Amino acid sequence: MKLFKIAVACLLSLSFAASAMSQIVHDESVDGDLSGVFSAPQSVIFNLGANTVVGQIGNNGFTGATNGQDADYFSFSLGPGQQLQSVTIDSFTSPGFPGSSFMGFVGGTSFAGQGAGDLDGNTLFNEGSGDVLQALAVGPFPSGDYSIWLQETSDNVVDYSVTFNVAVPEPSSAVFVGTFAALGLIRRRR
Repeated sequence: MKLFKIAVACLLSLSFAASAMSQIVHDESVDGDLSGVFSAPQSVIFNLGANTVVGQIGNNGFTGATNGQDADYFSFSLGPGQQLQSVTIDSFTSPGFPGSSFMGFVGGTSFAGQGAGDLDGNTLFNEGSGDVLQALAVGPFPSGDYSIWLQETSDNVVDYSVTFNVAVPEPSSAVFVGTFAALGLIRRRR
């Protein structure tokens, strides 16, 4: 019985530790502007849990995107066994016409061309976006390299906060039941 309690405690602590690891991994107001170069996304380190990127796109004086509009390009890697389970639009501000911002999402560390891999049908910041992957019924995405492209195509300035949830998939309940049954048989045989 003691072995069972230890196993349950370990599993619970692992799941709580993964969920407690929520952090801002890049904030443009603190860490500087993300890459504005289409062919060179900036590498951002993601950890298990919620990884939030905070920034600003649009006509805010930077160059590197179409017509002098600031775009943000970044890439991240998921380690073996990790999955990108959700991409959630936390917040956005845009004083002008909604629906002129978009997010491109591609596997790898480069983009094929403008509009390639648009994740949210060319609109990123619309009311109630929430989890973009769930809304589009895509994902989760397995380990590997990915690149994100955020851009506002009007003269507006958009402040955004987007969270990428990275997790190690939990084994099914059948695996847990089987594991605990095996532990019980081992204990009985001793």
